[in-house]
Amino acid sequence: MLARTSSESNEKVDEIIDEVEKLPEEEKQLVTRHLEVYQGDLPHPDILHGYNQLYPKAAEEIIKNGIAESEHRRMMDNKFLSSQVHAHYFGQILAFIFGLVLVIGSIYLIRTDHPWAGGILTGTTLLGALGIFTNQNNNKNEEKK
Repeated sequence: MLARTSSESNEKVDEIIDEVEKLPEEEKQLVTRHLEVYQGDLPHPDILHGYNQLYPKAAEEIIKNGIAESEHRRMMDNKFLSSQVHAHYFGQILAFIFGLVLVIGSIYLIRTDHPWAGGILTGTTLLGALGIFTNQNNNKNEEKK
């Protein structure tokens, strides 16, 4: 069976409906249309019933597997979020230490008669920190939009 696009399927359905409407009233009553749409993590109950007829307790095993898979997915999501939070805090701590080292280094340069180098180091550190904080605000504003 070839895969059809949605518009091709709709055209085919429209053709079938047109053909049925052309039939005499007695024949129209013989034609029935049954459409059932089911969406979910587990198979439809009728399918589970069919599995149970092939293998006793198959439906129970399928449901247990679905529950276990959901629990596993939630656990993995929690681990991922937790690792993201830890990585964020670790990055902040490293950035603070790096900034502190740069400020201490610039103070050392200024006290050892290198005011230009110390001033440039302090200025770039402050501009970098300011850029980081203003960029975070811009990203938050873009996410809100």
